[in-house]
Amino acid sequence: MPFATRADLLARTNARRLAQLAVPADMVMPPEAALRVAIDGGSLTGYSADEQTALAGALDAIDKCLADADALILSYGIPDTVQTTLIARLASTVALYYLHGAERMTDDAAKAYQGVIDTLKAHARGELNLIPPEPPLPTDPVVSDDLVQFESSARRYGGTSTVVEDW
Repeated sequence: MPFATRADLLARTNARRLAQLAVPADMVMPPEAALRVAIDGGSLTGYSADEQTALAGALDAIDKCLADADALILSYGIPDTVQTTLIARLASTVALYYLHGAERMTDDAAKAYQGVIDTLKAHARGELNLIPPEPPLPTDPVVSDDLVQFESSARRYGGTSTVVEDW
């Protein structure tokens, strides 16, 4: 399952800007409402053949950028089963960066992309956990208000210490 969908991408930008980035430069620019319809999976029969071809090209470009964003996020150790709004935002930001391409890159898009990379690197280093905790299983003990539970992570360097009393 992808980290972000076309609809997630559209929710984080506007249809006009998304069309400007995704419609191939050698094709006619369809109305922005048409891209919304295409992303929602609606019927495009009311649009010309050229507009439908441009929309198909735009959706293909969007899908490729979303797939590339997924691959990048997976490379930082995020399992493909993680579905959070934060991960969807990160994937959408990366996809928008890829849609900009070198010719249309803005400082804002580059800074947002670098922020995502910094976040993913912090996750990979263990400084930030982007993976939500697993929900409790029915067999897990019920935690009450009067119960204190201590947990510890494994020792960092793997060594054990032994205390020797020499009197």
